[in-house]
Amino acid sequence: MYQTRGRIRFSEIGEDGRLTLHHLINYFQDCSTFQLEDIGLGTDYFMQQDLAFYILSWQIEINRLPRLGEEIKVGTLIYDCRGMFGYRNYVLFGANDEVLAYANVCGCFLSVKTGSFVKLTIDEIEKYPIEPKWEMTYLPRKIKAPKAEKYMDAIRVSQFQIDTNGHMNNSQYVAIASEYLPAQIQVKQVRVEYKKAAKLGDCLVPTIARQEDIYYVALCDQELNPYAIVAFQVE
Repeated sequence: MYQTRGRIRFSEIGEDGRLTLHHLINYFQDCSTFQLEDIGLGTDYFMQQDLAFYILSWQIEINRLPRLGEEIKVGTLIYDCRGMFGYRNYVLFGANDEVLAYANVCGCFLSVKTGSFVKLTIDEIEKYPIEPKWEMTYLPRKIKAPKAEKYMDAIRVSQFQIDTNGHMNNSQYVAIASEYLPAQIQVKQVRVEYKKAAKLGDCLVPTIARQEDIYYVALCDQELNPYAIVAFQVE
């Protein structure tokens, strides 16, 4: 497993003094980005190959979110890569290798120019280091959300939310969706299904539903077709 080290910064915590959910995703994403850079398959390589990796889903299991100043390790591994799809695990470790959180992500390769799916050749796939998958309960990629109970005011996508692919960064969907959770609530699982990429200037209409211990926030276009569905399971 590829690993990086860090320490929780003041800019990464919420009111409770703990790492926020979207910054947890940022740590995960940064770790895999560093891994790809280190093995020669980073952003320059992807640009040369007219490739982008579009994340389709997250499943994040949380044991505990670290506090300000805690030293952490972030690990990632690629456990499968076939055709147009790639699969990764992430793990957030605390002191003494305590497992704070872990995740599964599924994504696909796209052409930046055409937006169409790209199937990697066998030679391309062999460039990626494949390791045994992390032991966890793997849930379906698609989220079955109940009918919306509330419709919130639209939010426009800003420049600071856009990544190098010209789309709103994956963590920003979770940052927005988290705003609609009750205060002081403890989240133990986050699932995200990305339907389509939001771009600069797009309007997101958040819709909210609850089913038992799961809060569902869908970020939709003005016709209520979702860009992403986020499901928070709480304690």
